[in-house]
Amino acid sequence: MKLLTRIITLISAVLITAAAWSCDNKKPASGSVTSNSVTTSAEKTTSGATEGTTVTAAAKAAQTTDSTTVSVTDSSVTDTADTTAVQTTETATATTAAADKKADEAPKTGFDTCFDAARAYYDAYLRGDPNAVYDMFCKEEIEGLHAYFDTEQPEMLEGKNAQVMFKRSKVISAVNDSIKRIHSIMTEKSNVPPEQWTTTLTEQTLKPTGENELKDFNKKLGTSFTNASDCGYVYYNDGSEEHSFLGNGCGFVELNGRWYLSYSTVMNAELLTYMDIFR
Repeated sequence: MKLLTRIITLISAVLITAAAWSCDNKKPASGSVTSNSVTTSAEKTTSGATEGTTVTAAAKAAQTTDSTTVSVTDSSVTDTADTTAVQTTETATATTAAADKKADEAPKTGFDTCFDAARAYYDAYLRGDPNAVYDMFCKEEIEGLHAYFDTEQPEMLEGKNAQVMFKRSKVISAVNDSIKRIHSIMTEKSNVPPEQWTTTLTEQTLKPTGENELKDFNKKLGTSFTNASDCGYVYYNDGSEEHSFLGNGCGFVELNGRWYLSYSTVMNAELLTYMDIFR
């Protein structure tokens, strides 16, 4: 099924889900800095010396004192400025180094190829890891689909915010329920534990999405994916053809050279039936 068609189908499915739920259980819904100045005064004397001599000596003493004070003050200001400059430079360098280290240590999202993404998706189902499945989604597509509901189809969710209705915990819960369903089928068919099952996934299973279809998809979601692909029929099997069965559908999108599990495609193809979005 094509990507754009899946979005349209998703909207219709939400309408049906909402209607069914509503019938059963609908709810109503400066400061300033002052500086002190020091004033030096010369006292006039009249005993043992002339007035002029006394004033001159006092003035010289005051001059010497003022000069010393200014000299010390200037040195202090210069030292403080230099120290501040050094500290600022060191802080900036440390901050840059920390940012670079954080970027290096940040987990890398997406996959090198579409096939790598598909293989990781089915491996996560086999080992029962719903969080890993959610982490395969592209943030831009999640935000794009939520924005589409909020702006273009607000009535679909009865005016409720899509980001809340499809929050991470609800989606992961739906993935977990989907995984349980797959594992239960395995248990019914074989004694081989789920993690030992395999799939028929190959690179030829992945079908590239047409250019025009991808443009429509990007326009609808406000995204800028450069490539997309649908996953054809994939079967789970335990080594015996008698125990194989058709697996869950999926699609993939590429952004900046990295491949991601398509949020809108998987939501409709596999997860929507497990989403109790109005609870």
